[in-house]
Amino acid sequence: MALEDFTLVLSELRKRLFYLIAFFGASVVVSFSLMGNLILKIQSDMFWHLQIPGNTDISGRLVDISSNLTAMSGELAKDNEAIAQNLTLISGELVNISMNLGMFKPNIVYLAPMEVLMLKFKMAVIFGLLITSPMILYYAVAGIRKRFDIHVPLSRSLLIYTAAAAAGLFLLGASYAYYYMLPFLLGFLYQDAINMGVSATFSVYSFVYFVMSTTLIIGLTFELPIILTLLVRLGLTDREKLVYYRRHAYIVLLIIAAVITPDPTFISQVMVAVPFIVLYEISLLLMKISGTKTRTL
Repeated sequence: MALEDFTLVLSELRKRLFYLIAFFGASVVVSFSLMGNLILKIQSDMFWHLQIPGNTDISGRLVDISSNLTAMSGELAKDNEAIAQNLTLISGELVNISMNLGMFKPNIVYLAPMEVLMLKFKMAVIFGLLITSPMILYYAVAGIRKRFDIHVPLSRSLLIYTAAAAAGLFLLGASYAYYYMLPFLLGFLYQDAINMGVSATFSVYSFVYFVMSTTLIIGLTFELPIILTLLVRLGLTDREKLVYYRRHAYIVLLIIAAVITPDPTFISQVMVAVPFIVLYEISLLLMKISGTKTRTL
């Protein structure tokens, strides 16, 4: 019986498949045309944080000092040849130091002929899925409710408020990741690397996809209040249980943060886990204020 029910749900979704494919295809095409500018913006925004503070100024000053020392050595060559030679050696060393400072400037390269094109296509597909996901979810829920005769009070105004809240939370999470978490994390990792005497050369695919995937994942994790509220309204849990198992939930959230973080450092895990816990507490508070109750299906 369960298999038959699942098949009927799929058939309901299949009726709308043509519209979904058409909308998804249009979303991918439109997104693909914008991906080039998005890649340039990501490089510009993130590379600004991958600079050694004062490198350019220090390098320029060293070159100026080297030029002055060279001029002084020329003037002193007739009077004191030994001092002139020492000044020349010092001048050469300053030039070498200046060049070494420039070596640590990060670079971005592409490693395969199709790398940039495939990156743009993959990004367009992801954005297409994000744009189409509300329609997929709507059709899926409509089919499930119709088949199983599930009565959940979801008025049009409630759906609009929920969609607006979900979009706002996603943008909040994505902004947190893009403007705070990633710049701090990339800068920290970069400084740690150059302290070991290595320079940075990034693949455009790896770098941009790392930034984009991290931003999207953190944005989706900020949907936690919506998910918890829906679970309560659908009768799958209640606020009392969420409060009682709060400590267990914290452990689960820490594990999830460790899994989804893009690198194994403790710093990135904390930067993800703390918003998780804050959102969990906000969810409980909003449920208490709004009086969200469990609905019997």
